[in-house]
Amino acid sequence: RAYNAEKEVAAMETKYIFRQAKKEEIPAVFDLIMGRVAWMDQVGIRQWNTTKYDQRYPLSYYEQRRQMEELFVLTDEAGQILAVGALLHEDERWPVPDSAYYLHHLASRVDAKGAGSVFLQLAEAYTARMGKRYLRLDSAVGNGNLAHFYASRGYVEAGTCTDGLYEGILRQKELIL
Repeated sequence: RAYNAEKEVAAMETKYIFRQAKKEEIPAVFDLIMGRVAWMDQVGIRQWNTTKYDQRYPLSYYEQRRQMEELFVLTDEAGQILAVGALLHEDERWPVPDSAYYLHHLASRVDAKGAGSVFLQLAEAYTARMGKRYLRLDSAVGNGNLAHFYASRGYVEAGTCTDGLYEGILRQKELIL
């Protein structure tokens, strides 16, 4: 079912700021992601913490994504980073390219309840504004809570993927242009 993110997020844009990451924010972005990896260890989720995530995606990777204008942050009005994600123009995990952005590395601060949802909604609105038909992503096989999170937001399964130690479920959401 098509989704109009613009209507849903209009009120949020005054409280939160969704924008491209700045060079000086890259260490904070990396720390936020590593904080989420540590949290996964603490709560027993097997995902980024079991796939050598920090080796596959070191600090320099996020700087490269920033330079490609693909790294985004969600901040509060004071400029504190609450969530991060990369909106890629293409993704080798998807066998058939389409008019889409591909969301990777979505992570929020553990103490920023709801920030991941807000980031996702604003990423959908941005994707639609940029004229893309879909926002696509993947989530780890076996993470039922995350599968429910995406399904409850209109993301439908579209296949599977394997990337090194990672096994994922491809998901997409069609947006109204």
